[in-house]
Amino acid sequence: MSTVTPLSARAPNFWVLVPTYNPGLEAWAQWVQALQTQNDKPAQVVVVDSGSTDGSLALSQQAGFTVFHTLAKDFNHGGTRQWALDQALKLSVPPPQFLVCLTQDALLASADSLQALLRTFDNPEVAAAFGRQLPKKEATWLEAHSRTFNYPAISRTVQFEDKANLGIKTCFLSNSFAAYRLQDLQKIGGFPNHLPLGEDTYVAAQFLIAGRHICYQATARVYHSHNYNGRQDFQRMFDTGVFHAQNQWLLGRFGAAEGEGLRLLMSQWRYLMQSQSIETSTLKDFKPHWALGLLQLLTINCTKYAGYKMGRAYKYLPYFLVQKFAMHKVFWQKNS
Repeated sequence: MSTVTPLSARAPNFWVLVPTYNPGLEAWAQWVQALQTQNDKPAQVVVVDSGSTDGSLALSQQAGFTVFHTLAKDFNHGGTRQWALDQALKLSVPPPQFLVCLTQDALLASADSLQALLRTFDNPEVAAAFGRQLPKKEATWLEAHSRTFNYPAISRTVQFEDKANLGIKTCFLSNSFAAYRLQDLQKIGGFPNHLPLGEDTYVAAQFLIAGRHICYQATARVYHSHNYNGRQDFQRMFDTGVFHAQNQWLLGRFGAAEGEGLRLLMSQWRYLMQSQSIETSTLKDFKPHWALGLLQLLTINCTKYAGYKMGRAYKYLPYFLVQKFAMHKVFWQKNS
């Protein structure tokens, strides 16, 4: 009787795929170094660059990465990733078993980050996995809290039936640090090309509906956070609203997003109150002043909610407003 050797006993065959656009020479050097010091090394690193002029391309080439070029005006979160993967597959035989997706601003936090993420595929039911995102030192308290809220310290594996308890959070997945069983990804047609964002959530939902599992691995960690201003918060949530409006089946199968937003708001409020007296909080470095924190909590969440609702109603807005409100404007230029 033959047995399959688990990944924990052998080196996994995987590629890393990362889109880049002027990541910054120093930041990209740190990213490359963090990747090169991993316990598990990728067979290939595929970079798809949208016209960087900051010297980062030379670093990628020196590191031996496979580099594909596209134009910034043609970038699409799902389509560009899929195009680069397809190009790399044409050049390489055999294909990898797994594909790890990273973003240029997600810094691997330890030498075992990729190893921990890929070990989740020891479970043959897992089609995709994603790791924990830790706030960078310059993160605001709200951004640091959102990392803890969305990426807790406890791992879990979900399937379609978990929607009864988790709702829309069941299909939560982030391509900032995620891994896919390539065979499963190809079965559903790869990353979609018709979305402003959310290609990772879209794919996760397809996996779950097909009976596959999604794993969140808390021991696989990267540093990744954004300090968006109010306009950027509005635009990001506008794009999310458009994504949900264009994919009503997603909300129909998993539930509306407003409930998860309310849960986040209540968690922010509890942290704000507790942080005033708890000195040993895991987020003590991001401790806000209560009055300023309350003002930020109210204004930022109102801004995000307004952006989301406007995005859901984008069909009723004139095109010039849609272009103004969107963060990823290239999507609208290509779909106008």
